[in-house]
Amino acid sequence: MAEIIKSFQDYTLIESYVNKYLQDYGRKYKFTEPSMAFLFFVLERIFNLQEDESYTSITDTNFITRQNDYKKTDFPHDKGIDSIIIDEEEKTVHLLNFKYYKSGFEKIKNKQFESSEIPKIKDILKDIFERTIPENANPILQERIKEIFLLQDKNIRFTFKVHFVSNLYKGFTEDEERVFKNSLYDDYKSDVEINYILVPQISEKLTEKKETINGRFRVEGKNFFEKSEYGYRALIFEMSAKDLIRITSNDDGLRDNLDAEDSEIKNAEINENAFEDNVRVYLKQRSNINKNIKKTALDEDESSKFFYFNNGVTITCNEIDYQGKSNFPVKLLGLQVVNGSQTIHSLKEAFNESVEDFEDISLLCRVYETKDPIFKSKIAEYTNNQNPVTNRDVRSIDIIQIKLEKELQAYGYYYERKKNQYEAQSKDKRIDSEKFAQAYLAYYLNMLGEAKNKKSIIFSNKYSEIFNDLLTAEDILLIFNLYQDIENKKLELKGEKPYLTHATYYIMYFIKILNKDTKSDELISLYDEALQDIEYIRNKEKSILNDDFSDAVLFRGNTPKTYLSELGRSINE
Repeated sequence: MAEIIKSFQDYTLIESYVNKYLQDYGRKYKFTEPSMAFLFFVLERIFNLQEDESYTSITDTNFITRQNDYKKTDFPHDKGIDSIIIDEEEKTVHLLNFKYYKSGFEKIKNKQFESSEIPKIKDILKDIFERTIPENANPILQERIKEIFLLQDKNIRFTFKVHFVSNLYKGFTEDEERVFKNSLYDDYKSDVEINYILVPQISEKLTEKKETINGRFRVEGKNFFEKSEYGYRALIFEMSAKDLIRITSNDDGLRDNLDAEDSEIKNAEINENAFEDNVRVYLKQRSNINKNIKKTALDEDESSKFFYFNNGVTITCNEIDYQGKSNFPVKLLGLQVVNGSQTIHSLKEAFNESVEDFEDISLLCRVYETKDPIFKSKIAEYTNNQNPVTNRDVRSIDIIQIKLEKELQAYGYYYERKKNQYEAQSKDKRIDSEKFAQAYLAYYLNMLGEAKNKKSIIFSNKYSEIFNDLLTAEDILLIFNLYQDIENKKLELKGEKPYLTHATYYIMYFIKILNKDTKSDELISLYDEALQDIEYIRNKEKSILNDDFSDAVLFRGNTPKTYLSELGRSINE
């Protein structure tokens, strides 16, 4: 087991962020404890949730009693689960157990995660897999578990990931962890995974930066083509699969070594920084594409034909350096694989299983030399057009995003093209591009369920409908201010009407329908009337579904839109 470096600087780094979140959220959500700020910090920085998504996910009893003026004695248990994140797109449920210590570095640096949490987690997993809602759990936890069951009834099969989260450096003891993992496997096979999010993992996430990846390889024979014009340069050639795995490894020396041994390549890990500009996320052997790539590479008869079966990879770099016409070494400086993540990861897994099958595996490789970030983003986008999945970071260098940022600065706002781009600025002056786009989907495109649960479409196939030359800073501020006004109203009524936690986008939608000629800065005046429509729909659904009714499920989809005619409303009014 690798030695854990107990860095005091890492500890204080996390503490500083927790204090910042305490400032940003403490008064708003009625808490003064760093432990509650730690919840928001991890949910936003590690799981990339928006503020409202973090709030909705929290099942911690201490937090809930502050929001709804409940007494702890009314429902004392959160069953060891402080947050549940239901990712419908990835078919994953994240169960988070938090522990935050404010006793100082010296007292916690050798402390292990408390093993008393293990029985709690086993009990809640038993409840979930036996489809039992624990009676002595707090109502928010009950609602989230019910939501899981109702989604399963819609034929969604979830993987469950249990995360133990703390400002400690160590998880359970080796014996505790082994027994725990074995018991999970015996009971749930591969449906449950456990994971630690501790000081080392959090610090790595906070300090990660795009590494400059350089690599050298040899082009065999004369099968290459170069094109240079308009200030750009391209090189197209046949590349050995082993070389491709090697130049994307996490070993600087290995990436530069043309004569590396197979054992060296096998022992090295893939360097994920080589895929920062890739618009696709590699899911470990989940898709048929990944499985087929690996299967072909390991097939004795088919592996030599890999070149013909695979689309190849696309790489951008800052500089291509080579000299010669045959059997020449090529050096790529600042390389990024923008298309081919699935191929490389699948090949690496196959290589680790059977090195000897890789002698004859090669594939088409296209390398583009440019330092123009906009041109790089277009290459990344256009070479991935077989599947509409793109990445917020790739879109962040779109000229439309840059113009919006500059225009909003003139209004005194900070438009975050990338998440937490302006985290030092006041929270109420920061406009997150993803959060704005979610609200835009609901308000302008009438896509309520998608706004809430299919964020991936924002920076892919719906991108041009949201972000285009017609979008102005004033459009963004209308959406931003209305969203903020509704969120503030929601907080005022959260004790009386807890279902409003889920309903912001739906209230926006009904305000849009009700709006005739209301000035943009007075749209919130339609809130009460919109709320009446929402409550009518909620009561009708509740009477129809009875025990199968769930606020969370109602406000995950587009059911409210089906009531427009019954309410005497029209989207065209």
